Amino acid sequence: MAPVSDHDDGIPDRSALRQTVSEHIRRGAPFGLILCDIDRFKLINYSLGHEFGDRVLCQTAAVLRDTLAAGGTIGRWGGPEFLCIVDDIANLDAQVEKLRHRVERLVLLSTTSRIRITASFGVASYPADGHDAADLLNAVDAALYHAKEWGRNRAVRATVIQKRVLGMGVTLEAALHENRIVPAYQPIVSLKTKAVVGEEALARLQMPDGELLAADEFIEVSRQLQLTYKIDQSIIRATLERCMANRVNPQPHAHFVNISGNLLRHPDAVQELLELVRAYVATCRAEGHQGRMMVLELTERELFGDIAHAKAILMPFVEAGLQLALDDFGHGYSSFQYLADLPFSFLKIEGSLIRRLAEPTTRKIVQGIQRIAAELGIKTLAEGVETPGIAHIVEDLGIDWAQGFFYDAARLDQQADGHRPLWQPRWSVSGK
Repeated sequence: MAPVSDHDDGIPDRSALRQTVSEHIRRGAPFGLILCDIDRFKLINYSLGHEFGDRVLCQTAAVLRDTLAAGGTIGRWGGPEFLCIVDDIANLDAQVEKLRHRVERLVLLSTTSRIRITASFGVASYPADGHDAADLLNAVDAALYHAKEWGRNRAVRATVIQKRVLGMGVTLEAALHENRIVPAYQPIVSLKTKAVVGEEALARLQMPDGELLAADEFIEVSRQLQLTYKIDQSIIRATLERCMANRVNPQPHAHFVNISGNLLRHPDAVQELLELVRAYVATCRAEGHQGRMMVLELTERELFGDIAHAKAILMPFVEAGLQLALDDFGHGYSSFQYLADLPFSFLKIEGSLIRRLAEPTTRKIVQGIQRIAAELGIKTLAEGVETPGIAHIVEDLGIDWAQGFFYDAARLDQQADGHRPLWQPRWSVSGK
């Protein structure tokens, strides 16, 4: 094991680790990086306290250090993340699996229960996954992100991600060009009346043979290729068309659509959609119809660090008659600051929290979220409700609306034709 720096936890920090990676690259010999992230650490810290969280960090560091022994350098990368630099890349996959199993067997006792710890791992190697420190660290970080997105408690190789990005990128570009990015609509149910009160438009990629790919199979690739805004455009425009076609329907359904930070960074695309929204609202008012409410969903991750910019872009949509929903609340930073800074009408509680509602601690967290939302006059919506038991708990907690497989899956609009032009106002947005 390489010598450690003089820190309270006895292991190198982020700066020292970057320097060590750069030194390894200068030597020119192959080496590997393993980036470890403790699963759901924020929830552990929130529910059991910082002292218990510190115990988890110390125990995890000890497991990593003891498992690698003299075979590498281990340091604190930030938050609940540890970076391991290993010289033996011939057995890299075996080493990371050994680390994962050792962490998985780690059990800590709290005052009320036994807490089992798991971790996700990103794996990269020099020079296969990067020729300088920045590229290599970006590669291992992307691999870790996919390990968490694909279910946690697993290891993902950066090389696998790179191959997937290249292949899926070609598929995605073709689908966008041929209008094969289509919405599937999942119903949203009122827990008080049991009636359908809305639906969420979820992006699907329609393959040439008719197979449908869910968003989690291509959305991360779209982020890496900076194509997410084009997906947003397709789904929002299709949803506006659906609203336009059903504007005389008296049912007050809400239509939820996702909007990404990538779209917020494309002013021309935002302006085009804003003009379509204004045309839709104006048409409904001119005809004496209230129209169907549209709700733009944003995640905490998309807003983090750029609330003022997001507010400047989103307020014209609110002023035009749309509403806002904070999506995946509880998945990331969970800052209530967002609720103070933007006029959210809905708060969607992240599915991984909802699925754990049988656990008393998680139930208390969700109950607290519901209480604050109610005091702020914000409707709550539980995502990912899949079983009768969870549906009963969600209803018992006083959550307003819910969606998930327990109620119905997302389905395509059988009357829609993904290859025909979307509804346009009488004037052309592009000016042609």
